[in-house]
Amino acid sequence: MYDHDAIERELEDFRTGLTALDITFNQQTLQFFHQYLELLYHYRGKIHLISRRDYNRISRRHFLVSLMALPFIGDCRTACDLGAGAGFPSVPLKIMRPDIGFTLFESKQKKAAFLDHVIRTLGLSRITVIHGRAEHHSTQQFDVVLIKAAGRIKKLLKIVDHLMAPNGRAIFYKSYGVEEELRTSEHLLRKRGFQACVEEKLTPIEHLPLALVIVRKS
Repeated sequence: MYDHDAIERELEDFRTGLTALDITFNQQTLQFFHQYLELLYHYRGKIHLISRRDYNRISRRHFLVSLMALPFIGDCRTACDLGAGAGFPSVPLKIMRPDIGFTLFESKQKKAAFLDHVIRTLGLSRITVIHGRAEHHSTQQFDVVLIKAAGRIKKLLKIVDHLMAPNGRAIFYKSYGVEEELRTSEHLLRKRGFQACVEEKLTPIEHLPLALVIVRKS
């Protein structure tokens, strides 16, 4: 379903948010995200990609939030996304960092097919969708492991350890109040030689709390 007015409002939000985040962009950047919005709207009602409530606020709740990890990715060559779903945070980050090779893990066939369609439509290169679970991947490790809405830190540390390259990092997208989750993960973090730090942020436009938990080897 194409909603021209809604997409134009989304793009205006996106431009406003990028400026607030001090992220440089050009017309090509906006065109990529315009196409991405069209695809998300087209598949609305066909595949459950995002919450119904999040249509008309995709830029605020998904695009801009995804891009808030940009300052913490650093000079990396490879990244992966656990449970990529509709493509957040990996596709927005790939658009802004075309130099990074991305691997998107998605266990649900329809969502994996949607991601493949997004990549083809946007003409993105060096980005691969793997229809399967990340814990079964054994051919590559990654400089950055991205985790957004994929579960609790404690449950995911074994997979992160399996996927993270030496000197790599994992970035968990969480809300404020993540201290309790980190406290219950403390033993496993130490056991696997990890250290975690928390970057507390507010999202642009809506000013909602976001905590980026960055996990590295000690």
